[in-house]
Amino acid sequence: MVLTFAGMSPLFKSISVVFFTGLLLLKTLMVPLILMDFELRHDYIASELCVNRDKPQLHCDGKCYLAKKLKAAQDSEEKEASGRLLSQLLEVPAQLTQTHITFHCPTVSSEPTNSTFTYLCFFPSSLPTDIFRPPKLG
Repeated sequence: MVLTFAGMSPLFKSISVVFFTGLLLLKTLMVPLILMDFELRHDYIASELCVNRDKPQLHCDGKCYLAKKLKAAQDSEEKEASGRLLSQLLEVPAQLTQTHITFHCPTVSSEPTNSTFTYLCFFPSSLPTDIFRPPKLG
């Protein structure tokens, strides 16, 4: 998906950039947001949402809820990544079918040609030596 902002007002462009940047940050910070939510609502999660709240000897304290949330975030990320990979793989053949490759064979003459080659020897001594020197002290 390619977004073009040609012909749009500058206000709409800046609002779009802020919106898409916010979405990107939200996606990037999903795991830290889940951890922060767990820390802020730890007492409520341990007393109300924990699967093992009836078994205090396990000392789960809502970690099962946190593990489920982190697993769900990871699964959704993997699903999105595999969907993105699949769409990219399906787009590649469509791009390749539109590409036309042609080969041109050079024409070779059967007549011999007289050509002279000049080989210039390049020796490091032919370089200017005044720029390659150690700095003068004092």
